[in-house]
Formats: sequence, C-alpha cells, structure tokens
Amino acid sequence: MRRLVGLVLALAVATVAAVLVAGRLLVVADPLPPHADAVVMLAGSISDRALEAARLYRDGIAPRVVITRTRLARGEAALRAHGVRLPEEDELTRTTLEQLGVPSAAILRLRRRNRSTESEARTVARWACSHRLRSLVVVTSKAHTRRTRLIYARALGARIALAVRPSRYDLFAAPHWWRVRRDAKVVLYEYERLAHFWLHERWVIPPCGGLTIRPRWPPT
Repeated sequence: MRRLVGLVLALAVATVAAVLVAGRLLVVADPLPPHADAVVMLAGSISDRALEAARLYRDGIAPRVVITRTRLARGEAALRAHGVRLPEEDELTRTTLEQLGVPSAAILRLRRRNRSTESEARTVARWACSHRLRSLVVVTSKAHTRRTRLIYARALGARIALAVRPSRYDLFAAPHWWRVRRDAKVVLYEYERLAHFWLHERWVIPPCGGLTIRPRWPPT
C-alpha cells in the first residue's frame, strides 16, 4: 500500500513538474548572427511576427525579409467566383512590413502556396539552397519556435546556418500557460505537432527541400 501511495505521489509530482515547464520548453531563441542573408518571417500571426521581422531588418541583421504564401482559406474561391476578392495573408504581411519601415524592394515573396510549417520549410529551403545562401534568421511566435527549429534544421541541411528567433511582441505566457485559454490551446497543439514531427516528418523532410539542381545567383 505504501508503495502504491508513493508511486501515486511521484506521478503527481512529475505531472505538476511537466505542466510547469511545458510552456517554457516550447520556446527557443538562437543567438543572432552579426549578419544573415535574409530574415524569414513565417506565415501565421502577422502582428507579432511582422514587428520582430521589421525590427531585425531595421537593425541591419539582413538586407531582405522573406515572406511566404498560404493556401486560400475555405470559402474564398466561392467569393472570388462572385467577384469578391479578400486580401491574402501575404498581401497583408507586405503592407504591414512596409508600414513598419521595410522598403517594398527589400521584401521577397516566395510564390509557392503552403499548408503547414513543414511545407513552408520546404519552400524556403529550396529558395535558399538554389541561391546558395549561407545563413537565415527565421522569425515566428514563441510557442512555435522549438518545432520550427527542428523542421528547418532538417529542411535547410548543414550548409545553411539557422537562427530561430521568437517575437518579443508575442504575448504567449510560457510560465503559466494553463491560466490563459488561448495559450493552453497553443501548447496542446504544439506538443501534438511535435509528436507528429518525431514520428513522421523528420523521416520525410529532404535537405534543401528536395532540390537537386541549384541555379546560379542572382535570384529571379
């Protein structure tokens, strides 16, 4: 009986400890290089990520900010069939970056549409490898950084230095994530996707996004 009680108490302590650190474990911040070839702003939360990407650009970390495209939201095709066109996420991102001081000429949009962090990483990796880039700074929201680092490290391979940076403007409460409903949903989702990465994605993500022929600089 004492052993059973001890085991229950040990499990309870371990569970509490896991809950307390779960939010913090999702957040990583790599040291910034003195200079990178590009700042890559991941699609998703425009406000916090654009603020951070624009700050890095203004600080001279990189000469350009790269943005990506997402698949059209459900229902948008039907709207377009009726002559209604809503601004796409990448268009809103570009406008936001410009208003934050990033010149239009310094914003590069990759054309391929993506449906997930993994497919977005393939798109970025193909572009970066085809143009023989050496280093990237990838900006995303705090809770998304650990999974982003794992996926992009696989996609970029060993030749491109990677620094993943969380947006300082993201309000994610890592120390007490369970108190905020939105943050609790984010934590649960991220651990689900991390499990998917370890069980599946890491085995199928090729270096350079699967690129085999690398064209010369400059980018088109």
